[in-house]
Formats: sequence, C-alpha cells, structure tokens
Amino acid sequence: MTVYLCTCGTSAAKNLPKPPPFNAAWVENQGGIKAAARLIFESFERYRMNDEDALTRQLSAEIHSLARMQVGAGDRVVLLSSETGDGQACALAVKTYLEREIPDIDCVMQVVDGLQVRDAQRFRTQGVVNFVKLALREIEGHGAAQCVFNPTGGFKSLVAYTVLLGMIKGVEARYIFEQSSELIALPSFPVEFARERLAPLQLLIEQIERESFIDRAEWERSIPFEDRRTYASLFEQVDNAITLSPVGFLVLEELRQPSALAPFLSRKAIDDLTKVRAIEGCKPLAFLARVAKDRPQLESARHEAFGLGLFWLKPGSHTRDRYLVSVEGWRLLVWRIVDHDEYDDMLERHRKTEQGRRIMDDRRSVYEPFFRMDIHETE
Repeated sequence: MTVYLCTCGTSAAKNLPKPPPFNAAWVENQGGIKAAARLIFESFERYRMNDEDALTRQLSAEIHSLARMQVGAGDRVVLLSSETGDGQACALAVKTYLEREIPDIDCVMQVVDGLQVRDAQRFRTQGVVNFVKLALREIEGHGAAQCVFNPTGGFKSLVAYTVLLGMIKGVEARYIFEQSSELIALPSFPVEFARERLAPLQLLIEQIERESFIDRAEWERSIPFEDRRTYASLFEQVDNAITLSPVGFLVLEELRQPSALAPFLSRKAIDDLTKVRAIEGCKPLAFLARVAKDRPQLESARHEAFGLGLFWLKPGSHTRDRYLVSVEGWRLLVWRIVDHDEYDDMLERHRKTEQGRRIMDDRRSVYEPFFRMDIHETE
C-alpha cells in the first residue's frame, strides 16, 4: 500500500461553463458543498484515467498526477482541502471520481482549517501548521516509507513546507510540472536534524504551543540577541505576541521523537574490530547500526553497567562479542569491542579496583579521539 498525501486545488472545476466565475459564492448558489461537488463531478465523470488526452486536458491536477504515479487498488489517497467551499467541493468531486474509477481504493478528504487566500497571517499561523499536523499524523500512522507527497494541486506556497517536511521525515515528493505530463520526483534528501542545537529551545517552544503565544519581551529574554536571526524561522510575530511558525511546530514534533544515535568508535574500538570480526557469526558494525537507530533495541541489548554512564551491550543469548558503550547526547560512544574472555577479564579487574570507574575522566585520553562511523547493517 502507498499513501498519497495530496494538496487539493480547484482544477477539478475547469470544465464548468463560464461565466459565472467559480468561487465559494458559486458553491453556495448551487445549494452547498455536496450539491456543487455533484455538478463538478458530472463535468468530468465521462473521462477515464487511461485516456492520455483526458489526463492532460479534462481531468484535475490531482487525478492527472495520481494516474502518473500509478495509484491503484489498496492504496490510500488523502485529499488535503482548503477550508473554503470551492476547495471542499472540488476535493469531494475528486474523491467521488477516484472511488468510482479504482475499486478498493481508500480515499479520504481532510479539510485543513486556515488554508485560504484572504488572510496571509492566518494562512501561515494556522493553515500551514494544521497542514503539517495532518501530514505528520498520516506519516506516523503508516510509516514514512509508505508515504508520498503529491503537491501538484492546491496552494503553491505549500510546496516549500511539503519539501521541508519530506526531507526531515524521509518522504518523497512527486508532482506534475506545470502543463506537461512529466512526473518530477523530489527524493527525500539525507539531511541531518540539528537536534543538539535545537534541543535547548524545546521548553520554550513547548510553552508557546501550550499557551498559544508569549509576549515578545519574554521571547527576547529567552533567546540571546545574537541567536535570534538563526532561529527566526521557528517563530511568527503577531502584533506584540510570538507564536510558533509551521517550521517551529515541525521542529517541536521532531524533538519529541526518540532520536537515532550516531555511532562513534574510539581508536581502541577500531583496533578491536579486526579481532572480533574473526569470531564466527560476529558482525559488529551491523549490530551497532541496529542499536544506534533503534532505542528499544539498544535497551534490549543492555547487559551490565560499568560505572559513570558506561554499560555493556550483548547482541544475543549465545554470542561471544561484547560492546562497552555510553550515550552522550546524540552520540553512541563505543569504547571497546571485545570477545567474551576479554570481557570477563575486564569485569574482574573492574570489581577489584576503582580504575574502571575512572575510565570516563582521567583515562578518557587513552580512548580518544572517537571517530564517527557511517555504518550500515551489511558488512
């Protein structure tokens, strides 16, 4: 199953006779959203998705792009509509068409409060934030690998936020370029979220989310003058109040998620690799990759404490390799990688002396520097 997250515009109404102009007033004159959606659907219901000319000329941007992406039975399509009557009527017409054309499709329409064109401030402070919330709910519910952004229809000003959200969450975006039939893919770019730089702002951002806004004076007391430009994209100013921007909300959601750790190997651990790899069945880099990106697996492999934040990892019940590690912020520091015999010897010496307890302070220089390892699950 693929989940298509589609911003939805008003191109579904392009076959309606003109004049009058198509807008929210027209929708009201037809008797409301459902009645207007029926008329819009009837204006293109005779066209089929496998008709090339119909795709480019008669069917809406959302249907055109979904056809190019080969949407099919069992897929989920989320039509993210503006709060306006004309936007909702078009989204409902597209939903009706897709459910008729594709058996067993799961198509839903979500109205995004604040998405409209008359109030730019409300669009930024409410519309885009609610768009991000709805998108995150789908991504978290189905997994990033199952989701695709389709920003072909709807507000072009949402495209930048869609791409940013896709980069941070690892979701690809695809759209149809202008009037062509070419599908453009924007793969999720491998950016690294600057958690350590942003984490000190978490309490402030949570306060603003909880209270809706804070006074500008309080915001200025919380953020040093020299840092305000750096973090400006996280906030919006409304009169003398500071609220969260869509980027700020997205950053907060990311800060609340359990983070993957970046593995760093000490120079001693790097020397250990050759010996441990010689042990049958031992794949130290694959093991470290798994526990670094999954906190529950890290906790499950935790074997024995070693003092002052260090602890041993054991891959399984019948394994001979052991890993002495610590977690410092976003880093998983790997101090030693040893076989079972050396592990027993280190534990015995640790029990007899206090030397092991001082490993992180006066003996740290023996292990430094730590080298970041871009490791994967294959060796």
